[in-house]
Amino acid sequence: MIGGLLIAAQLSSLYPVAQVTSVPLQTLRRNTPLPPRPTESDPPAEHALFSTVLHTPTTGTILMRVIHGGLIVELISLSSDVPPIRFVFPAAILSSPAILLWESHEIHIIAVTSVGSLYRLVLPGSVGKLWHDQIAKNWCREHLIQHIRGNVEGVVHVQGTHTVAIGMTNGAILRLETDYLGDENNNGAQACMKYTN
Repeated sequence: MIGGLLIAAQLSSLYPVAQVTSVPLQTLRRNTPLPPRPTESDPPAEHALFSTVLHTPTTGTILMRVIHGGLIVELISLSSDVPPIRFVFPAAILSSPAILLWESHEIHIIAVTSVGSLYRLVLPGSVGKLWHDQIAKNWCREHLIQHIRGNVEGVVHVQGTHTVAIGMTNGAILRLETDYLGDENNNGAQACMKYTN
């Protein structure tokens, strides 16, 4: 390899793209810029920038990959024949989104985007059906982070279904918490996430 050094290989796709369902996610943010065009120096679009595994008796083993420059989160069941699904975000997500099992029946995916939105995707968690089972009314929730202006840069650490910490590039830590995870309404950041310092 000329002009570079390969220090790690990322996990590639396990399914052809034609077999994967894609679900575009909407945003409440106005004037969200389009993502930049890929360049030759970018990694291949189908290679994972980040991947993690959730394994529980309820869900089986689920592989989550972040691909296409951080714009897509892909879920693949390694324990069942459920077809993979991709969630297409309106902006690139920051490092380390999380996949968690909540109350042994819901899969929660938590991700923060570069434009200052926190997304919580709530999917069925029973093995064999997973994301193709009946989905709750407000399965996708966007919470606008009010204490950030402009593009967000930093490291995200999901500490559980109720708490997310963002390490900002200036050294500050933004901690977001929620007391309520119900699916009856989607009131945005003011009602669902609160800021603590």
